[in-house]
Amino acid sequence: MAAQSAQSTPDVGHVPALATSLVKPKSTTALKVTSPAFADGARIPADNTQYGANRFPGLQWTAGPRGTRSYVIIVQGDPRRDGQTGSRATPSAAGQTSIHFSAINLPANVTSLAAGLSALPAGASYGPNVHGLAEPYAGPHTHTSVPQPYHFQVFALNTKLTASHTLTFDQIIAAMQGHVLASGEITATSAKPEGEQYAKAVRTESGLVTGVAGRDSAVTIYKGIPYAAPPVGALRWRPPAPAQAWEGVRKADQFGPLCPQPAEPGMPPQAMSEDCLTLNIWTASAVEATPRPVYVWIYGGGFIGGTGASPDFDGEGLARKGVLVVTFNYRLGALGFLSTPELSAESGHKASGNYGLLDDIAVLQWVQRNIAAFGGDPKRVTIGGQSAGAGSVGFLSMSPLATGLFQQSIAQSHARDPRDPELRYLSVSYRQQQAAEQAGLRYVDAKGTHDLAALRAMPWQQVVEGSNTIDANVDTLSSGKPPLFRPVVDGWVIPQGYSATMAANAQNKVIYIAGNNSDETGAVPETAFATLRARTGPPRAGNPQVNVTLEAFRSNARAKFGALADDFLKLYPATNDDEAALASNQAARDNSRISTWSWARAWEKGSGKPVYTYFWTHAQPGPGAAMRGAFHGSEINYAFGNLYATNRPWTDEDKRIADTMSSYWANIIKTGNPNGAGLPQWPAYDAGAASVMRLGEDWGTMPIATPERIDFWQRFFATQQPW
Repeated sequence: MAAQSAQSTPDVGHVPALATSLVKPKSTTALKVTSPAFADGARIPADNTQYGANRFPGLQWTAGPRGTRSYVIIVQGDPRRDGQTGSRATPSAAGQTSIHFSAINLPANVTSLAAGLSALPAGASYGPNVHGLAEPYAGPHTHTSVPQPYHFQVFALNTKLTASHTLTFDQIIAAMQGHVLASGEITATSAKPEGEQYAKAVRTESGLVTGVAGRDSAVTIYKGIPYAAPPVGALRWRPPAPAQAWEGVRKADQFGPLCPQPAEPGMPPQAMSEDCLTLNIWTASAVEATPRPVYVWIYGGGFIGGTGASPDFDGEGLARKGVLVVTFNYRLGALGFLSTPELSAESGHKASGNYGLLDDIAVLQWVQRNIAAFGGDPKRVTIGGQSAGAGSVGFLSMSPLATGLFQQSIAQSHARDPRDPELRYLSVSYRQQQAAEQAGLRYVDAKGTHDLAALRAMPWQQVVEGSNTIDANVDTLSSGKPPLFRPVVDGWVIPQGYSATMAANAQNKVIYIAGNNSDETGAVPETAFATLRARTGPPRAGNPQVNVTLEAFRSNARAKFGALADDFLKLYPATNDDEAALASNQAARDNSRISTWSWARAWEKGSGKPVYTYFWTHAQPGPGAAMRGAFHGSEINYAFGNLYATNRPWTDEDKRIADTMSSYWANIIKTGNPNGAGLPQWPAYDAGAASVMRLGEDWGTMPIATPERIDFWQRFFATQQPW
């Protein structure tokens, strides 16, 4: 399933002879050429070949004679007939030499190229190789186990060549004639590694990986692939650095460690470690003619917990429907979202606190560079997430750093009108930079130091301790409070808040799918009223209270709605505790649907792309159904089509719902439109139709609320400060 090379036509990567045999220097003085990766005549390490990380091995040479104005470097395989030395095995390449690297106009004061070269010195430019014209290093990819020689040739010239991205090998040789003052080379060998794992391996930018078969052998899973370096030591509280390369084949059969977080019941058994920036892929086992659309999933957990390895996010169900699924880990809590003046000052952007979001962006960039090798299409990428994952989707959809990295966004729960006070405590809440820095100062004060070196040397367990707390300073007009550590409007990753972004039409131009569940954000199943009301003890910090009584319902309404409280109580009347609980439910659900409907109007206007909204109503089966209903996150298994992955008493009806729901999601990922053959019609958002698509118990549009209630919530939102 290796990626196809960007091979030009006709073949520019294979020529009849070595450059040293075609161009003769003016003197007998030879340049001494060495490499830090291998000795003359030795084996080229796998890391420096296309069977490994394809890293440039590094090169040094002695300075050219007086009059040297530039250097040309050409790396070629030996023109042998007993084995292919190029990147592709074709009859026409037999007996020719393969070009693996060429560079012209290296300055006269440069006498080395570093290992892992990512950019040439100023003024230099790439020439052709087996991947095409003007291509960077393409290491050996021999097609025989017989060692093949490779020549790393350096030429000192008394001139500079005319640079062009269309320059061929023959043109370089012709331009060098009569201008070579001295030359030299180092030769090393490479051969096709032995073992079946190399035949099955997929090359990433860091090295080769092999996966494991899914439940269905038509699906292959790759687990725990590093997408960034471990964010430890000096890399803690910095943007993610490139992943470290490895030699040989990495067996990607185990999920990576969880990013540090407070332990929770039912948490997967993987160990925690700061070395946690890994991703997982579900894709087709067989090579397919058309690349697959890609779904990058961001887990929820209040920005304090979670993992891409959760069984709820198993991607095989969607992979069976033609989608390539990516899940991953990102930094959480204090390690992912700490902001302080010191961190902002050192950043170069006067910004700090969004390291978890920068991890998200690093994954999307990794997908652009690597996913084709797994059969994915980097031009068809959808991001999705639930709860804090949905919040991340929203922030990425507003971030200029993520522009062009995806085409669709799926936010499962909590896309809200910027004037809805519920926005302030949900997982789509954010902090302003100054408030985040001050909260960060108080947090590190409790750790005993402001010194960044000391904080970076502190054990992560000590950093994380006490991070699972709320931000009590945010006025939400209710008992709901946001998590302390969450994204920051920093002027860089997130330039502006929701209202300002949409007012400026500055959001990324993506198709957006957003919805809510019937039993979340203060609403509960009606079968839970009595049990919840009987509960004693302190209220749940950071969450709306659901043990509703008539007295509490009325007093909360007056505290929240002020002068509009009487209007609210007329629209949601109650004379006893049961009626109050029912009215509270109705109000919470109306609020969710109306707020998302109102948000969609502003989002669509600025994006120019379709928006689809939904309301999920199906409760998962099992003994907890009466208390939980269609709870926060209950739709995830159905959208992934992976009921097989979790141990619940699924019914045939659940399986039918999962098939329909996952078909909608697969269609969104493939085309940007949920609709398809055999599915109930899901209309795109229409500002003139106050309706939403109902998913789960049945399928079809429903009113978001009565006209009177829509009018009330719109009037209430108008009284609030926009976020």
